[in-house]
Amino acid sequence: MKGGKRAPSEWNLFVKKIFNEGKAKDSNFSFKDALKESSRRKGEMGHKGEMGHKGEMGHTKKMRKTHSRKSKVHRRRTRKHR
Repeated sequence: MKGGKRAPSEWNLFVKKIFNEGKAKDSNFSFKDALKESSRRKGEMGHKGEMGHKGEMGHTKKMRKTHSRKSKVHRRRTRKHR
């Protein structure tokens, strides 16, 4: 990626917000605590009206890696010719 940094994700911004809130209340509040608290409160994380590629609740579908038929045929041929 040339030309600069990537913009922070909604999750990163949410965790940072929780961290700043916690740090204001308690000076011993750690980033680890902020991550745990953010995980519990992720329902509060505001979606900006866009569903994006993650869907409504932020879940993604797992993609299965499929092997192409061409590669299997190629492997069979190379084994026969040994």
